[in-house]
Amino acid sequence: MVSRTTSLPTIADDLETAAPVRLGAGSFATVFVISGGPVVYKQVHTVEHASTLLDEYNTLDKIYSHCHTDSFFAIPRALAFNNPLAEYGGFITSTPSPPSHRRRRADRPIVTPAVMHVFDAPVYAMDRVHALPLDVRNFLKEKFFPPAVNVGPALCRLYFGKKYPIITEPKFVNSQNFPLDADRYAMLRSYLTILPPASEVAEGMGEMLGRMHNVAGVDARDVEFVLGGDGSGGYTFFIIDFNQASLQLSVDVYEATDNDQVRKWSKVVDDVGDIVQPFFANDPYYPRPRPGDDLYEAFKSAYLAQYGSQTKPVGLAFLQAIEREQASRDARHAGGA
Repeated sequence: MVSRTTSLPTIADDLETAAPVRLGAGSFATVFVISGGPVVYKQVHTVEHASTLLDEYNTLDKIYSHCHTDSFFAIPRALAFNNPLAEYGGFITSTPSPPSHRRRRADRPIVTPAVMHVFDAPVYAMDRVHALPLDVRNFLKEKFFPPAVNVGPALCRLYFGKKYPIITEPKFVNSQNFPLDADRYAMLRSYLTILPPASEVAEGMGEMLGRMHNVAGVDARDVEFVLGGDGSGGYTFFIIDFNQASLQLSVDVYEATDNDQVRKWSKVVDDVGDIVQPFFANDPYYPRPRPGDDLYEAFKSAYLAQYGSQTKPVGLAFLQAIEREQASRDARHAGGA
């Protein structure tokens, strides 16, 4: 319980500010939140990147519509885009219009042009990925961070394809990019006991990758699997960060314009190399494809379940290809190459 005498930040008249509050920034854009709500706004640094931001918005919207249904990992929804510098039609949205009759609660956040006009540069709105609950962040801080760190990580990256050495004293220092391998995840689960077992998380990764490959028809390059909060004291598994996706999307056609970002693939056996390379180039989220490994077998089963009888040979070809590549890498490592 917080003492009444504790000094805490306050806002005039005890009201939340209505101005955008900066959450973070990268080389391309800055992310804001308004009044602590469930929506974040991503605004480009320079107006020349307006078309790139629109491509990213369209990519996220398309992947959400193809892949989110009852999935283990949630996908943040793209809600609206606005370019205040456009002469005509700068605002587009994938959310429904405000209801004509009163509802007890909205089905999803509604972002209107009036809200978007707070920003003077191209911006799009999407679901907010909430930080982990404070008690969970403090638990991680005590386990992995030096005393000088005041609070633990807001999000955790799920690196089930990597194994970290057991440490005898906290020494991790990057609280913005904290990885959980399977052992660290088990340690966190001993505290947050409602978390599912690691095998279910691995299944969720396989499920989502299979949907992105077979349903959305993209290579899942640069996708990130993270554990965050739900805004009300619980947790949520998310996939995030299709950084500057640079895809021109139509209903049936994907045309990639940036070789370093998520792109379409043909969904045929002869081209599985196009999705094998991103699997290994990405950060080590997925269990390493070694047959017999429990986490990989869970991943593999869920991945293949996303293919139908006609497309199953494609899924099998991908799994066989990553297993061969992993065996080759293991052999080179064992030989000191």
